[in-house]
Amino acid sequence: MPGLLAKPNLGIALSGGGMRAASLGLGWLRGLAALNATRAARYLASNSGGSWLNAAWSFQDAIAPDVFLGPFVPPTGLSLAALAALARSAPPGAIEGVIANSGLALTGAAGAILDAARSLARGEQQGVGAWSAAVGAAFLAPYGLNADAATFTAAGTAGPVHQALRGLPPGVAVYTYRPDGGAGNASTSGAAAVRPFPIILGAILRADRPLGFYPFEFTPLYVGVPPFYNDTDPPLGGGFTDPAGLNSAPPAPAPPLPAPIVAAFAAAAAAGADNGTLLAANASAANNASAATAAAALNALLPLSATVQPDFLVPLKMVAGISSSFTTNALKPGGKLGRELTGTEVLRYWRPADSGGDAARPTFATFADGAGVDNTAVTALLRRRVARVIACVASDRSVLGTAPHDWEWDVAALFGALPEDDDAERPERRTVTGLSAAEHNRRLQVFPTEAYGELFAGLQRTTAAGGPTHHLATYTVLPNAHQAAPGGWQVTVLWVVNQQAAAWEAALPRDTAEALRASWLGVGRADRGGDGGSHAAELVVNAAASGVKDVVQDALGAEPAVDPLELAKDPFISTGDANLSPGVVRLLGQQAMWQVLGLAAQLDALLARE
Repeated sequence: MPGLLAKPNLGIALSGGGMRAASLGLGWLRGLAALNATRAARYLASNSGGSWLNAAWSFQDAIAPDVFLGPFVPPTGLSLAALAALARSAPPGAIEGVIANSGLALTGAAGAILDAARSLARGEQQGVGAWSAAVGAAFLAPYGLNADAATFTAAGTAGPVHQALRGLPPGVAVYTYRPDGGAGNASTSGAAAVRPFPIILGAILRADRPLGFYPFEFTPLYVGVPPFYNDTDPPLGGGFTDPAGLNSAPPAPAPPLPAPIVAAFAAAAAAGADNGTLLAANASAANNASAATAAAALNALLPLSATVQPDFLVPLKMVAGISSSFTTNALKPGGKLGRELTGTEVLRYWRPADSGGDAARPTFATFADGAGVDNTAVTALLRRRVARVIACVASDRSVLGTAPHDWEWDVAALFGALPEDDDAERPERRTVTGLSAAEHNRRLQVFPTEAYGELFAGLQRTTAAGGPTHHLATYTVLPNAHQAAPGGWQVTVLWVVNQQAAAWEAALPRDTAEALRASWLGVGRADRGGDGGSHAAELVVNAAASGVKDVVQDALGAEPAVDPLELAKDPFISTGDANLSPGVVRLLGQQAMWQVLGLAAQLDALLARE
């Protein structure tokens, strides 16, 4: 995509975090669009809840972007009556209303999973799993992106990638990412919807291996494992396929690999390299040269065409489902029945580096949430040597009154800053992936450890000042083979982190502010966290919620548009909360947009850097 490489070397990362991340991501994306950052950015990387938003935003071309994202409402306009009005009349096509209504489909996934387990023949998986089906119904169906018989691609390519699409059977939907927008996707002012190239993160789960989770990327043009691994059977990495080629047996006979690729793999094997070496060695030429030179360098090795037959095409709903399959990460289902019950996706996978495969090797892989490898989605940008990054982190706990090593492990591990001496003394602190702090550091570290204290202090300082919470810094990237991230170059990161914003809250109408204050009774701000709070604190929150419900009902004379239990934890809604009331979705999204708009100067400084 020559037009993509011609854009500024800027990327946006939307972290995971369930409905909290989707609601905050909407606000961040809306704010970035208002400041023209989405038009300038080359990539939009996402994980989990951020991927629900990314998939709908990047592939739909029927709704104008300003309608899709919705308007900015200043805090003074967020009265309880205004929040109730949103619940009654969300504009058609607005993703805010989709997020607010999605909980019905998501919580219905449990019944769908049981139905799937009963209906499937034992030992088989037929098509889309129950979790992916629920995610598709919730977030993609409103935009006509929910077909089972479907694949996805991109417009504006310079290669023959679309040849394969012409051979698809009739009736297969092809959802297309259009960098400059499609018919009907201009804003209401007539401006084209220029969108970044989407990268949706997932993982391959290998519970029998020490690493456990291996990064997997879904994009409109290619899907696969970015690093190069030799420690799994079947081996992982060593190339990508176009999306229609996923979930197929290896081609037979195997097509010959281009000589430069064969030589590169031979050199890596001779050096004892296990992963990441190839991309690290070649990334500089591919990303730092001019767009024309980079395109020529990449296309010199491409395309390698092969004929394969997928068991079934992997639709967009499955991509969004895999990226957010938190239950798979937590439970690591081993048997077929367990995978069916959790909606875990199992697909055929083969490594393009040795595409002939081996008939005796297994060709199936279990797919999992991208949080198994990087919940922030930042590493997807670093392996492309993106020099300017806007990292939007949907944190679930406060930086105030919290020790740096007790805050977000997914962020601390990017700096190798997790306390490894805790592994033996406090094993319960291991991540949901089950990995130790030491292993988490090793798999994720891409920034110098000493820079983490500066980041945390900056987040504390801007939060204590009333917000918006942020930190702007330049780092020398450290090489990380597990992430296929090359080292020895500099990246500037604008961290945009979810925290309480006292300045925004102070401008809220009195009734909404009183509802928030009532919901905080007995719970210090620094103690409120969706996933990290103590059981005692949760009991206090629940008790306070019964009081705030009375406050809201007195104001409106009806059932509240903001759920008291959710409001009591705002903005640190638990990742496990699949039902968010429309008012809370709007509060989260509007606070996030206010945060970005308040960082206009920092964004200007970031965009001005070469």
